[in-house]
Amino acid sequence: MRWRLVDAEEGLVAGCAAVDGLFSGPLAAPPVERYTFLGVVPAGPLAAATPGTWLGNVYVEDATDNPLSAPLLVDLTVLGVLPSTLAPGLLDVDLEGRLHPGDRAIADRRPGPGGFRLTGGRPGEVRLGRCIDVGGVFRERPAPHPTDVVLRGCRPGPVLAAAVAAQAEGRFRQAGIVAEVYSSGPRGLAPTRIQLDGRVARAETGPGGRLDVTLVDALEEPLPAGAEAIWDLWQSGGPATANLWAGHDRDLRDAWSMAAMSHHRHRGPDRTGGTIELDGAHVTDVEGFCCAIGEAVNGPGGYFGGDLDALHDCLAGGFGARPPFRLVWHDAAVARQRLVADYDRRRWDSGVTFDILTGLLEEHGVILELR
Repeated sequence: MRWRLVDAEEGLVAGCAAVDGLFSGPLAAPPVERYTFLGVVPAGPLAAATPGTWLGNVYVEDATDNPLSAPLLVDLTVLGVLPSTLAPGLLDVDLEGRLHPGDRAIADRRPGPGGFRLTGGRPGEVRLGRCIDVGGVFRERPAPHPTDVVLRGCRPGPVLAAAVAAQAEGRFRQAGIVAEVYSSGPRGLAPTRIQLDGRVARAETGPGGRLDVTLVDALEEPLPAGAEAIWDLWQSGGPATANLWAGHDRDLRDAWSMAAMSHHRHRGPDRTGGTIELDGAHVTDVEGFCCAIGEAVNGPGGYFGGDLDALHDCLAGGFGARPPFRLVWHDAAVARQRLVADYDRRRWDSGVTFDILTGLLEEHGVILELR
């Protein structure tokens, strides 16, 4: 049973040999949309904007300071700047960009009247002005359609057995299940952070009396295609040597860090002082740095943060090492050359640079030795 499905009460829904459809990502990029800032009093970069000006990311903040109503528009380019139709002396700015994929629910709800503040970077960081209204931002968008999954070789627990029986009897409203997916291996259960929420549509008996159960509309955010081999590795005991992640692209390096985090089992006091050696030969992106520092601190398959926020948390202690310590970064020139200022269309944000990484480490008391 490589996979366990567990409900909110931590009861066993099923044990499965495979979950077809679990590894079918990544999700599509958010679609390109058109927006209009209406009645703009521009400031900063927006004041000098002309057609073709790239603004990057812009928060549309409710001027009434409602913290729940600040959707982030990403990768914005100005299409046109015209005198406003709302008030003399103001501007209307047409733009093309995307809504950040995490903000669809925010943008479904239009805030009350009061106008908007426009800011770049983090909320309030770079003032771009204010506007009376916005067009194209606050509206309902089609929800991503969940995909079906097939639970192969199942041993159903009471919840799934009841759902299968309900489907067979035509009681379709009682045929649904909600469960978290866990990986099962020599290190115990590890959460995938994937939830299945679907309805039993079919159940067939296979070899040994185990069931193959089809759940419809069950999965909204699958793991990346190709990540199954990463989870297979941990289900077989975990990586035995370092740098097995090195041949992966950014999506799969991120999936590697997620699997490493799920299997992290640090016990005992953190190391402090001494020297930690980081192999930087494959640090060509921030995801590679996270894989490399995880293994530098905690050995092959180790975890020490999957992004900058998580790295900040790990440096505070509880994950195997706590500054001060010396970090000898071998082949640092690789990261210095590749981690440069740019816009990152995987993260929809400014790129993480070599200087940002080294600054964060030194800010937390890490003594860097770059080789």
